[in-house]
Amino acid sequence: RKNPMARLSVASITKLMTAVTLMNMNPDLSKRIQISRQDVYRANWTQLKYREKVVVKDLLYAALISSDNVAARVLARVSGLSNKEFVERMNQTAASLGLLNSRFTEPTGLDAGNVSTAVDCAALLWTALQNDVLSEVLTTKAYTYRTDRRVHNIKTTNRLLRGDQADADLWESIGSKTGYIRKAGYCLVMRARSQSGDDVIAVVLGGVSSRTRFADMRRLLNWSLHNIGQQEHIGG
Repeated sequence: RKNPMARLSVASITKLMTAVTLMNMNPDLSKRIQISRQDVYRANWTQLKYREKVVVKDLLYAALISSDNVAARVLARVSGLSNKEFVERMNQTAASLGLLNSRFTEPTGLDAGNVSTAVDCAALLWTALQNDVLSEVLTTKAYTYRTDRRVHNIKTTNRLLRGDQADADLWESIGSKTGYIRKAGYCLVMRARSQSGDDVIAVVLGGVSSRTRFADMRRLLNWSLHNIGQQEHIGG
C-alpha cells in the first residue's frame, strides 16, 4: 500500500457513485430519455447529441464503459431530483456505505472537487459489483446500443481489457472504472480474480500517464494475487 488514506481527486471513478446512487432508487431501466442542452454543455467527452433519445440502461453502459459524461449527467436527471439534490444523495449514499473520506460535487467526475481515497474507491467498486445490473455493465468490454438517431458502438476505457490480455493466464477482470482529469491524474480501480478463485481490488490514483496507470495496475494485481494470503480483504 502507498498512501491508501490520502484524499485525492478521483475523476470519472465518480461515475461509480452516480450509478450506485441511482440504482438504489430503483429506476425504470427501459425508460427513454431525451438529451437536453444542459446535459451536453461543456461535457468534454461524449458520443451523445442534443435531443437524442436514449434508454436508461444504455446510459449506464455509456457512462461506465466509455465514461461518457453526458450519460452520467442524464442518469442523475433520471432520478427525478435536481442536480443539487442528486449530489446530496450521492454523499448520503457514500456516508451510508462508510466511505467517510469521500465527497462528491457533481455526477461526472469533471470537477476536481470529487475526492476519495484508495480504500474508499475499492469499497465503492465492491459495492457496485453487488448489484446485478452494474456487475454486468462493469464486466463488459464492448457494447452496442441504438438511440432514435443512430447506432453507438462503445468499448471499455480500460486498456488492460482490450485485445489479448497479457495476464489472462493469471487473472481475469471482474469489474473496473477508469478516470482522468488534469488535476486528478490518471486513475483506475479494478477487481480481478485468479484462476484459483482468489480475487482482489486494486486502485491507482494520480497516475502520471495513461500508460503508467495500466502498468502500475498490472503490477499491483500480479503481486497481490501472488501474495493473496497476506492481504486484507474488503467486503469479503
